[in-house]
Amino acid sequence: LVSPVAAYGSKTAGAGKTVSITAASLGGSAAGNYTLSLSGAPTATSSITARTLVVGISATSRQYNGLTGATVTYTDDRITNDVLTVSGTANFSDKNVGTSKTVTATGITLSGTDAANYSPNTTATTTASIAARPLTVTISGGGKTYDGTTASPVSYGDNRVGGDLLTVGGTATFADKNIGTNKPVSITGIALS
Repeated sequence: LVSPVAAYGSKTAGAGKTVSITAASLGGSAAGNYTLSLSGAPTATSSITARTLVVGISATSRQYNGLTGATVTYTDDRITNDVLTVSGTANFSDKNVGTSKTVTATGITLSGTDAANYSPNTTATTTASIAARPLTVTISGGGKTYDGTTASPVSYGDNRVGGDLLTVGGTATFADKNIGTNKPVSITGIALS
């Protein structure tokens, strides 16, 4: 009884790979009548198919910035010590503020020394949140002709994301109704619509 040990020439996936006997032992009642030589041992060809790689993602919650792009960390079930990098494009389902929003990574690909040995899923999903962006509102006051009230005409400015449509409103008043220069103007009830 011959018990051979065979090995592929390399661990990488591929077709038509050479398989050689690297060791063998004899067993059975007649084994003592023989010596075993691996010289000229037969070889064969066989294939190693790419291993399915299960890729997952975890996403980082962030502040609203007017874009759908998401930052994710990739996880996978690669064989320990294999060298590969997972990449893709990750996006929230939309740009708007919300909790537990769907984040999807698409176009998942592999690179690196052992990348060709794996076949990854090409999409992965998770959830994360987009928090509201702090809006800094500024005012510039305009003068007026005395009218017996403290109401002040003002223009609003803010640091909104370019292209976003919103209106800033509030109640602007002078400190008093009297005529004067460089009078303080304050705003109360600032609201967005």
